[in-house]
Amino acid sequence: MTFELSPFTAIADGVYLAQAQPACVTIGLVVGRESALVIDTGSSPAQGAAILAAAQDVAGEVPVRHVVITHAHFDHYFGLGGFSGVTSVAHRGLFAAAHAAPIPADQRESLGVTPDDLVAPTTTFSLATTLDLGDCYVEVVHFGRGHTDHDVVVLIPERAVVFAGDLLESDGGPWAGEDSWPSEWPQTLDGMLGTLGKDSIVVPGHGPTMSREDAFAQRAELAWYGGKAAELYDARTPAQGSWREGGEWPWPQEQSEAFVEVAMRRLAASGRRPSRSLRLLT
Repeated sequence: MTFELSPFTAIADGVYLAQAQPACVTIGLVVGRESALVIDTGSSPAQGAAILAAAQDVAGEVPVRHVVITHAHFDHYFGLGGFSGVTSVAHRGLFAAAHAAPIPADQRESLGVTPDDLVAPTTTFSLATTLDLGDCYVEVVHFGRGHTDHDVVVLIPERAVVFAGDLLESDGGPWAGEDSWPSEWPQTLDGMLGTLGKDSIVVPGHGPTMSREDAFAQRAELAWYGGKAAELYDARTPAQGSWREGGEWPWPQEQSEAFVEVAMRRLAASGRRPSRSLRLLT
């Protein structure tokens, strides 16, 4: 497996992005007057160390002192072991979530990662925390459940940039896994969307940057999928094959049906009973 890192490129004053393979995850760097912050760590400790070195080259004499992990999926978290000496910040649920599901054998082999490589963040929080970089404050906020139950968003108000993690993806919309909460996802995004100005730059977990309008549009798509899942659930129609039934589905079939299937399982787990159609009296 190829572990490549693109050069960091500037998107705002002191804010840089790079893409780390094999998952094409977006890595952020925010450089302040006194310290610098990296956002997400790549897929292995070796890649994490390479990200840290590249970020320090860009930051120059400003030391990289902080790293934020947006959630526990491998491409965002497994590189944390390479950030020796750097204060790491994450939601308090991240470490438990990472260990709740064993790393598949094929992934361990391809990434060269074992469970022992998954180190705990040095600093955790429940709702929000702040980091002082010297000339700007960074806010790290958990707005609720969505892509996972521990997603965090990184806000840099002075630079008008927001890092959304995998709550947003600009390459065709986000994916929902078994640890996602589709019905709560749009409301979680509402908290983040409320912080945006008309010129804000939104950085998704994967893909190019998004505008405020792009982010609102994807929030609407997520809500549409939640409604579609409830419709199929109430009609006792399986998710698989539903994409072919017509309608303007925003995302491709595999991604759409996977999202709806997870949403329907969450509805079943909540105890919701499918609604019944009643014959009208004549």
